[in-house]
Formats: sequence, C-alpha cells, structure tokens
Amino acid sequence: MPAFALRRLAQMVLSLWAAVTLVFVAVTQLPGDPVRALFGFSPPPPELYARIRSEFSLDEPLPVQYGRYLRDLVTGDWGRGLPTLRGDAVVPGPAVIDVLAVAAPVSATLLAGAVVLQLVVGVVAGALAAGGRWTGKGVTVVATLLVGTPVVVAAYLLRFVFVSELGWAPFNGRSGEPAAYVLPTVALAALSTGYVALITRAEVGDTLRAPFVQAARGRGLTTRRVVGVHALRPALTPVVTFVAAHLGQLVVGLVVVEGVFGMPGVGNAILGAIGGRDRALLVGLTTVVIAAVIVANAVADVAAAALDPRVRLQET
Repeated sequence: MPAFALRRLAQMVLSLWAAVTLVFVAVTQLPGDPVRALFGFSPPPPELYARIRSEFSLDEPLPVQYGRYLRDLVTGDWGRGLPTLRGDAVVPGPAVIDVLAVAAPVSATLLAGAVVLQLVVGVVAGALAAGGRWTGKGVTVVATLLVGTPVVVAAYLLRFVFVSELGWAPFNGRSGEPAAYVLPTVALAALSTGYVALITRAEVGDTLRAPFVQAARGRGLTTRRVVGVHALRPALTPVVTFVAAHLGQLVVGLVVVEGVFGMPGVGNAILGAIGGRDRALLVGLTTVVIAAVIVANAVADVAAAALDPRVRLQET
C-alpha cells in the first residue's frame, strides 16, 4: 500500500505540472491585449500602459513569464487580477487567494454536498434495485432520465419549478441562507447520481452471482445481509473510481449551477474573469481548481486501492 500511494503521489505531481503548463499557455495565448482592453476604446497613456505590462511581466518573453509563474506558485503567490480604471485612478486587481477565501467555501460546500448526495442516493438505490425485480426497473428508468438530463437543464428546471413557480427556495445564493444550497446541490448531483445508481446495480448484480455470495445464501443469510455485507463492498470500487473520474465534470457543472442560481463561488468568479477579460485572475483560479481536482483524483485512487487490493496489485 505505501508503494502504491507513493506512485500515485509522483503521478499527481507530474499531472499538476502538466495542467499548470497547459492552462498557462492556453490563457496567455488568447488573442488581444488584456491591458489595452482596460482602457476600452480610448488610447491608453503610454507610461501607464507600460507600467501595468511591466507589473504583470507581460513585456517579458513567454518562457520568462512561465518561469516566474511557476516560481510564484511554489512560493504561495497565486497571482493577482488585472487592475481596473476608475476615472484617472488605477485600482489594483484582487488577489487570487482573496477571491478564493470568499468563493472556495461556497463551491466546496456544493461539491461536497453533490458527492455525498450521489454516493448515498445512488448506492442505496442501486443496491435496492439489484435485490428486487420491480425496484430494479423503476431505478433504471429514473436513473436513465437523470443521465440524459444535462446539468444546465436540471438547474433551470429546478429554478423554474421550486423558485419561480412555487417559491419554496431562495434564488440569490449571495444571501447566505442554508436553503439556497439545496437546489444547486441537487442540480449538480442529478446526472452523476443516475450513473452511480446504474453502476451500483450492475456491480451488485454481478457480485450476487459470485460463488462466495451463493455460499453465503446457502448458510441461510437474508438477502439484505448478503447485499449489504458481502456484495456491496466489492461493488464500491468502480463507484469510487467513477466519482473520482467525474470530479472534473462536476467542476464544469459547478460553473453552470453557480451562474444559474447566483451562488458566489469559484465558478461564478471564473465567469466574471472571462467576462472581464482578466487573464491573470483566470489563470490563477483555473490552475487552483484543476489542481484540486487532480489531488482529489489521487486521493480517490488510494481509497479505491484500500477498498479492493486488486487495484494496487494490477500495477505490481
């Protein structure tokens, strides 16, 4: 197990470096001059224009900018957004760490809620479906509908029904009410919950046909005990693997959900950076988000290996 964890750690570091490099190159090579865009249609004052470009190292060659960015990341400096102009005054842009301090708890709450919801509801529904014929058909129909519903459709549908029509939930997530997190969490978890239910049903069904499960049945154990104790744990390995692999999709869905429900999270901050053409803030936020997903994937791989030794033995 320690050797497996060390290999995953090395792979995580390489993945982080590759992700940081790709994000930096992709965003910095976008067309247009981000500093000139600050001044709109007016020509920028040459001295102010040169000072802002020098402050953000935009006057340096791309390899030098890349080296500075890597150095800042390692030392804990995650960057700062481009300044804004208020009349003749230049207002410094927000630091990425300050934006994350406000937005990350909101996004983390939504992500954690979505992961817990899809695991609890999906695993329980899939296990129940594997143990009953009619329950299995009902779960399959509902799960298929969830899988076929994009996150944006689920978000707008829930907002229309429960916010606009029924008025059961607040719309503006900036109010900070706990009830404001319910609908975004459900919308974010809906699609993946369907996948988890289908995977759990298939895996538990296969495990129930295994010889050791048949032997447990022969000893007179009840169906609930056979499913819950003997069949469910081996079935959790592909579920954990799916949840880890699906974290990236959840983050993409997070941007949509936060925009639909007005949640002041990282997704909304990324949308704001895109709308404001703030490349510096966009690079910093995107890098942190991708790094969090990669770390979570590595942790999930180790968890899957702990659940099923076959995962780590495949690499030896």
